[in-house]
Amino acid sequence: LTEAYAKLSEVYMRMANSLSGKRSPAVRDPNKPKRPMTGYLIFLQDKFQELKRQHPDKVPKDIMTMGAEAWKGMDEDKRRPFMIQAEALQTKYQGAMAEYESKQGVADHTPAVEEEVAPPKKAKKTPSVSEQPSTGKTKEKKNKSIPTESGDTAAAVPKKKKKSKDVKSSSE
Repeated sequence: LTEAYAKLSEVYMRMANSLSGKRSPAVRDPNKPKRPMTGYLIFLQDKFQELKRQHPDKVPKDIMTMGAEAWKGMDEDKRRPFMIQAEALQTKYQGAMAEYESKQGVADHTPAVEEEVAPPKKAKKTPSVSEQPSTGKTKEKKNKSIPTESGDTAAAVPKKKKKSKDVKSSSE
């Protein structure tokens, strides 16, 4: 009974989250290699501890800002060692990804996890003219001006609606 209740509770919570618009975190394959760090991130990793020791009163956000400013102020020669490290990590990552993808082709190593299907989003309905609230005011049509031969513009005369002629027989 408790196992059935736990399963129903889990299903209910998933449904409630999907209806409320919350998304569950994406399921990541634990065997898939992680992306490598960039030269900037390698620099920050090295520089963060140094800046933290120099400025113990600063919060991490401020330390990161100082690290970003230091990176911007560096010339290409000083950045080069970090970029070389990043390139080495990138080639290692590409090799690991090629191996991972080849294993994926042979056998699927992804964990057996139920994928949630998000409910389809409803299209926003634009109200038609009859559904729009009436303000009680009528819109006036602007007169279109037509250029005349003399160059003046004259107001266009609105066309009159043709009345249907009822043919009455005179013999009645």
